[in-house]
Amino acid sequence: MDPYKYLNIGFNPDGSFTRNGQAKLIPAAPSGEPVAVTTADGPVRRIVHSNDVPLDDANGTSVRLFVPGLAAAPRTGRLPLIVYFHGGGYVLFRAASEPFHNNAAVLAASVPAAVASVDYRLAPEHRLPAAFDDAADAVRWVRSYAAGSPGRPIFIMGCHNGASIAFRAALAAVDEGLELRGLILNQAHHSGVERTAAEAASVDDRVLPLPANDLLWELALPMGADRDHEYCNPESMLAGIGAERLRRLPPCLVLGRKKDPPRDRQRVLVHALRKAGVAVEAQMDGAGYHAMELFKTNCAEEFNAQVTDFVRRHAGDCVDVYAARSRL
Repeated sequence: MDPYKYLNIGFNPDGSFTRNGQAKLIPAAPSGEPVAVTTADGPVRRIVHSNDVPLDDANGTSVRLFVPGLAAAPRTGRLPLIVYFHGGGYVLFRAASEPFHNNAAVLAASVPAAVASVDYRLAPEHRLPAAFDDAADAVRWVRSYAAGSPGRPIFIMGCHNGASIAFRAALAAVDEGLELRGLILNQAHHSGVERTAAEAASVDDRVLPLPANDLLWELALPMGADRDHEYCNPESMLAGIGAERLRRLPPCLVLGRKKDPPRDRQRVLVHALRKAGVAVEAQMDGAGYHAMELFKTNCAEEFNAQVTDFVRRHAGDCVDVYAARSRL
């Protein structure tokens, strides 16, 4: 297969990079327009508001902030904040891409929570560690956002490659003394030079076939780096972090699917976190393939329920208020 054609991307004669047809296939959702969301715990349609907030003008980064309407807000006023990093292999999609926009809106209504979806820089125009640097900027933004509401429960979450960005953001947060209530890693995207069994079996994977996976890493990693680089291989990454730094992380929810090509790498991360003493809830046997929560309604409902349950349980003394509000 031609991975460029499969991903619908390519370089132009002038050296620029085009994500061909992405806007047509995955349209951008506008910010500022209220969205009515029907959550899984009842027939009530809740209104979610969104707006885009600059993160770093020089880098062109921003945060799309989703806030549920007053009917869903907790009486304490301390709505949890979920900092969210979308997927796309570091190369595709934005915070405004419809599947990720919709996912953030549903989470904002379901928990309920404020959801800050980070629009980080994409490769190959901005190779790694650009996205990790943008994650550190997002942590500093969170400090400012949370300063006006002491005690606000803060969570960091990422899907696919966004889970790997979220992991780096959580480390940056604890390094800076920002208290986190939890870290959510959904199908973290890792790889390595030596194929795992899951990767070797993914040549014709229906969502993330091996040639496309390899190309995404080739475009995302620093020039000349291979897939054993610390930005890609979790074993290399963990060796540079160390157990002492890992154990400062908050409770973690790690989600995986049975047919996800990176699943063996995800288990390496789970093992290292547990060995370091981090409280890890690993639910690695979800049905289906990579990113199924974006394509299948039943997978989306399962995913949103898992995240909602985790956030409510770790949000401290607000949890009973959220449970009561969910029945309104």
